Amino acid sequence: MHTYGQLAAGDSLISYAGRRWAAMDSHTYTLNPYCGRVVPPRSVLHRRLPHAWRLQRGAGRGYPESAFKIATFDRWLIVVSGRRMVQELRKRPVDELSGPLGFQENFQIKYVLEPAVLSDRYHGEVAKEKLLKKVSTLLPNIIDEVFVAVDDNVPIGGGEWNSVHITSLMSKILARASNRAFVGLPLGRNEEFLKLAVGFAMHFAKGAGVLRLVPNFMKSFLAPFVSNGKDDISRAVPYLRPIIEERTRAAAKLGEAWSDKPNDFLQSLLDRAIPKGESVSLVTQRLFMFNFAAIGTSSSAKNPGLAASLREEAHTCISANGWTGAALGSMWKLDSVLRETLRYYGVGLVSMTRKVLKDVTLHDGTRLPAGTLVSANAYSMHHDGALLEDAGKFDPLRYARMRSVEGQGLKHQFAVTSPDYIPFGHGPRACPGRFLASYTLKAVLAYILLRYDLKLAGDGARPQSAYVSLAVVPARDGRVLFKKREVLVRLGMGSELSDGVE
Repeated sequence: MHTYGQLAAGDSLISYAGRRWAAMDSHTYTLNPYCGRVVPPRSVLHRRLPHAWRLQRGAGRGYPESAFKIATFDRWLIVVSGRRMVQELRKRPVDELSGPLGFQENFQIKYVLEPAVLSDRYHGEVAKEKLLKKVSTLLPNIIDEVFVAVDDNVPIGGGEWNSVHITSLMSKILARASNRAFVGLPLGRNEEFLKLAVGFAMHFAKGAGVLRLVPNFMKSFLAPFVSNGKDDISRAVPYLRPIIEERTRAAAKLGEAWSDKPNDFLQSLLDRAIPKGESVSLVTQRLFMFNFAAIGTSSSAKNPGLAASLREEAHTCISANGWTGAALGSMWKLDSVLRETLRYYGVGLVSMTRKVLKDVTLHDGTRLPAGTLVSANAYSMHHDGALLEDAGKFDPLRYARMRSVEGQGLKHQFAVTSPDYIPFGHGPRACPGRFLASYTLKAVLAYILLRYDLKLAGDGARPQSAYVSLAVVPARDGRVLFKKREVLVRLGMGSELSDGVE
């Protein structure tokens, strides 16, 4: 419990930071030889201004295939635009541009996680192995959990429409589905543990956003006040301890003869953590970082005609292949809706953040000094009419049409990156969990479409996203109306379905 004196001191420091920021904003910026286009820091990074995206878009249009820079309290953030620059970020060696270190500094991780987690990042290797190469082995349990999680969390009363807070609903469902893959049963359904997992994701992102707004000398003091991430981890340890201790004993006793070894992400972490003698707390920290990545993406159909088309597609695919990865992979229209939603609305104005480890000169002569952060201008590129026809329009089925062209069937998928589609990054360092996210979201949305009728609450318009610093935050007040359908599909892991789709 923080004392009033501590809180008052923290408030004074924040006020001081605000005055310093205002002073910085009033100065004329001197161009330096590293990158000659300067965006004043307060214009983009001040958390009280909701229109950062307008400036970001304008800067991207003003410097296409080039770079501009934003001043923050602790360093310059350099933002590059265009496909060629994205390719250059992708191809630069890790001893020049570091993705993991860029992520650590962008999200202020050292104020939440212990140094051992930051210095030995083996959880990233586990993610590539488990979530990228072996994702198909996780799908049956995830799909099974989707059925239960949706039914548990969508309130249905008779044949009436029921209003649901969609962001909260999707967070709960995704937490259940993800943790079925991460920790298995029964912990994956423990409500208190799931609250901590969802809470960590929210607190981690919020704390990082606040700490980015203050100079380095204030961060250590302010961190305990602005983020509860450490508390979430500490409170989660007692839930994981007995499971980890039991699995540790089983590994020691059975070794390679452990025939019913759990097939979840936690076990893959333990296979690396146990030989290292890592504590339960360290394993929990690694695990919760993947909860942060898994929880927070949501999507909803916008009109009845689209919902009917997606429902028919889901019915056809599941009739042919059951509730399987093959069926989900065949849902081109649903995949297109997800990709278009991520392109048009996005989760951040920038992507592919890297920390510059030594001075680098890009192909156009732009010099990146060691210690700075460099990011790709995702928002401007995703809305560039020169790269995509009608880029300023939300067209949910555009990518389904593009994939229908001969030779394009494997391209333009939700989880497939390219130099001009970078919400997951691009190249070998792209997000390893993107395919798991794709399958999970499709399973959730297909199940909901088959089981419920949907419409947006209020006037039927999608609530506007909020722009906080360089992040895009879904509207907090978005609500969707659910009504149980009269024509229901028999939902099982097989392919048996009822006749007819309304």
